[in-house]
Amino acid sequence: MRKALCVLFATVMAMLTLLGSASAADAKPTEINLGSPVEVGASAQHDASALALSCGAGNLCVWPVADGSSSRCSWGSADPDWWGGSVRCSWSNSRAVRAAYNNGQNTSYTRVCLYPGANYTGSVAYYVYRGQQLTNWPNVIIRSHKWVTGTTCW
Repeated sequence: MRKALCVLFATVMAMLTLLGSASAADAKPTEINLGSPVEVGASAQHDASALALSCGAGNLCVWPVADGSSSRCSWGSADPDWWGGSVRCSWSNSRAVRAAYNNGQNTSYTRVCLYPGANYTGSVAYYVYRGQQLTNWPNVIIRSHKWVTGTTCW
């Protein structure tokens, strides 16, 4: 009986290892249409308990790591320049956003839009719906953001 349990345990561990490698393959960035706003939602998690992402009520929080384990930057309002604005995100000029949580509470705003350029500019905009947590973002440096009421970031 003990030998059978050991074999079963080894089999389960081998299967879990295969699942882990499949997840890593799925985490690769996807190609982006640079002509329009995109939602980086393939890895969206709507249940806050499912992730380690912690963000104060009413804020946008971003991290340079997909699991939200370090270096969180947080804002309670729009910011046209993360590098030189009133709230400076120290890592954002050299590291890409890998996780984001729009914990906005105002129901008038449907999403927060994130831009690679200062003053809400760039060739593409990313958005995160109110209440949504996203991980494994494409390898893109973000520099500004704003909450919007409509269905577009432009």
